[in-house]
Amino acid sequence: MNDIFQLSVVVGILTSAIRLATPYLYAAIGEAFSQRSGVLNLGVDGVMLISAYASFYVVLNTGSIWFGLLAAIVVGLLMGLLMSFISITLKAEQGISGIGLYMFGLGLSSLLFKTTIGTVKTVTGFQPVKVPLLGDIPVIGEIFFHHSLLVYGAFLLVPIAWWVMEKTTWGLRIKSVGQNPAAADSLGVNVDRVRYFSVCIGSILAGIAGASLSISLLNLFQENLTAGQGFIAV
Repeated sequence: MNDIFQLSVVVGILTSAIRLATPYLYAAIGEAFSQRSGVLNLGVDGVMLISAYASFYVVLNTGSIWFGLLAAIVVGLLMGLLMSFISITLKAEQGISGIGLYMFGLGLSSLLFKTTIGTVKTVTGFQPVKVPLLGDIPVIGEIFFHHSLLVYGAFLLVPIAWWVMEKTTWGLRIKSVGQNPAAADSLGVNVDRVRYFSVCIGSILAGIAGASLSISLLNLFQENLTAGQGFIAV
């Protein structure tokens, strides 16, 4: 029982907690932009799945983690445009269209995995990078400053997202179209454009969340890799 409270065990648990929070942060921050604009995207998990597959497949075949990350961003953007078109342009019920997007991502990622890869394989993804000076601090440095670039990016995104939402004109527009679209429209704000932008940003971040699983945290892909993490983020 006392082994649980050994310093090395506690450090290992906290380090893992920081690392495993990465996909939740990306997906949740992205969904915050979408929901603030008035669009509930329940398809986040599906976006994560198809993006995780795309990034893994690209890295598996090219060996480039940056091309893999780019693939996840592009797929996330395309899924965001699809969700925007259905929910904003066609004005479909958001909950149903979101679940449809999730099922599309789940089914397509499973089909592509079976037809193009077939079995679980591993790749060399983003490796831990020690932050100079800070990484040398005893205990604290090992917990917070020995992670991959995608982990650092997720935590840096928190204050950046707050600044964009609270301190910029665009953030004010996002909140205004979510709270009172009629009033925003009367002031000359293009409601549909702002919502398109917000949903696409959310889906891009969900795509990066999927990539963080397949080419950073786990370095593999399998069916239903996210196991519902997208819904937890929502």
